[in-house]
Amino acid sequence: MYNKILTGILVVLIIAILGALGYLGYGYYKKYKLDSDAEKYLEEFDTMVVNLTENQDVDLDEGDTQVPTEGNVSNENSNSNRTSISSDQATYKGFKVVGKLEMPTINIKYPILDVITHAKAIEVSIGVLYGPGVNRAGNTVIIGHNYNNGLFFAKNKNLKVGDKIYITDLQGNRLEYTIYNKYYTPESDTSYISRQTDGKIEVTLVTCDATGKNRLVVCARVE
Repeated sequence: MYNKILTGILVVLIIAILGALGYLGYGYYKKYKLDSDAEKYLEEFDTMVVNLTENQDVDLDEGDTQVPTEGNVSNENSNSNRTSISSDQATYKGFKVVGKLEMPTINIKYPILDVITHAKAIEVSIGVLYGPGVNRAGNTVIIGHNYNNGLFFAKNKNLKVGDKIYITDLQGNRLEYTIYNKYYTPESDTSYISRQTDGKIEVTLVTCDATGKNRLVVCARVE
């Protein structure tokens, strides 16, 4: 009888361990798959930006105003006369793409989605929650999940004031932002959304902390 009880306990423990390993394994596979898909899409995105800027260079030869190329970091707002990547090309996993985010210090690159179009967009990438839009004057809020496997904005806690963020929009502008503030705040505090920028181009990155009860807020601006 005693041996049967021990055997039963051992079986339960083995099942629990296998379940936990399976859960962790699925989480890291999910991260690998989403990161791999994002990297592949961003290669296509970069190609579209290069093609866009090359076409604009042709227009420049015909007398148009010069615009920055994708390979250079520009701190100018987009020209209203510029063409852009078409909406059918700017789509990732069925969701509308509005740009590309790069954070070299934590080795992060993701397409930025328009989460207003569908709430489930942030299950596949990061997305714009509020604001005038990427690389435009004002405060644009970008949100992302904080997963234990390091996906999306999980590494934002390692960002520091002074670190650089790069955002490329659909017009081919790649702007450099400098982080000037980083703080934790309760979930109920949404003051970061309505922050005044005095006409500057700013971005606010928001994610949950490990408990899910607070928000990690990272503020950056184009100098």
